[in-house]
Amino acid sequence: MGTIRSHLRRDGTTGYTAQVRRKKKGKTIFNRTATFNTRKEAAGWIRFVEAHIKAPEQLEALLQKQASKSLAEVIRLYTDSLGENVGRSKLQCLSTLTRFDFADNDVTSLTAAQFVEFAKALAKGVQPNPLDPEKIEKNYYALKPRSPATVSAYMSYLGVVLKFAGPLVDLELPEAELIRAREACAHYGIIGASNERKRRPTLEELNKLMAYFVAYSEADPRAVPMHMLVLAAIFLTYRQAEHTRLLWEDIRQAVEDSDATIRIRDLKHPRKKKGNDVDVRLRPEGLAVVCAMPQVNERVFPYHPDTISRRWTEACKVLGIEDLHFHDLRHEGISRLFEMGLGIPEVASQTGHKSWATLQRYAQLKKTGDKYQGWPWLKLIGL
Repeated sequence: MGTIRSHLRRDGTTGYTAQVRRKKKGKTIFNRTATFNTRKEAAGWIRFVEAHIKAPEQLEALLQKQASKSLAEVIRLYTDSLGENVGRSKLQCLSTLTRFDFADNDVTSLTAAQFVEFAKALAKGVQPNPLDPEKIEKNYYALKPRSPATVSAYMSYLGVVLKFAGPLVDLELPEAELIRAREACAHYGIIGASNERKRRPTLEELNKLMAYFVAYSEADPRAVPMHMLVLAAIFLTYRQAEHTRLLWEDIRQAVEDSDATIRIRDLKHPRKKKGNDVDVRLRPEGLAVVCAMPQVNERVFPYHPDTISRRWTEACKVLGIEDLHFHDLRHEGISRLFEMGLGIPEVASQTGHKSWATLQRYAQLKKTGDKYQGWPWLKLIGL
């Protein structure tokens, strides 16, 4: 039998909350409530609900519907539960997944075939539903094909959700179905590893960029000093976001410059997203870049990674430099160290790499010696 509770609202009117509850072996298995303006409406709602759960099969159907969750709901619960521990790329990828129609499916009903079809749609370039349908670009829905590596990233992050989110929703999630789907996708080339990038900037390209950034900075002293970040990327060899987390308090400069060290906060790690702080050695040219920065903030480079990316992309477009990423400067800096004759342990002590398998991706040697010896732009850091 349902119950009705009356309560006084803030505006002085009376509301009536109706509740229908069913228990089994002392445990509540069905509970629905609704609020109405009159007792008559509340009583009518109770009769309607009780009539629909009177038959066992009807109650079972309602319970099943009550317990079900869409894939989008599960993804959101997963990311909300991680809070700040979810990486930026992972959060962006998962948030995008929730905007596909595919994510509206009941998560427990998803099959390997459906996962494969979704992967094929991603590869084809199908776009997710826009965040704001009223503010979309003219060609928003045009197909923008994704590489096997990009599709693989989507499916990999989805796999993590299905592996660990089950206890959050008390459901058996179809992790096994996704594993089968990923194996099929790999076989057909829908997903795959990224191609090893070997692009390195030429001195001519770097000279153009440095001249452009110096002139821009002189015209607007408040602008991000991109010329200094270019030097940092080459001579410190960290990742873009890692540069922006460097703190002045983490620099340990001994009497000899060769003994200087710096702590990289939250160094990128495949499993540990926070607290992976690593101390690395600073070469004289790297230390010179740091010391050339004004101490206006607790951070050495107090800028947002997105701003750095945007300024870099704009500059390359203006200068007609094609297919050059800011991250390519890290490749350039690490390759330079090998070309100068440094061994693996020496290079790793500066870059923070733990394995040769990862470090060797950056060892793209083109010559021997230091090609930056006598480079005019070194005067910016007193060398």
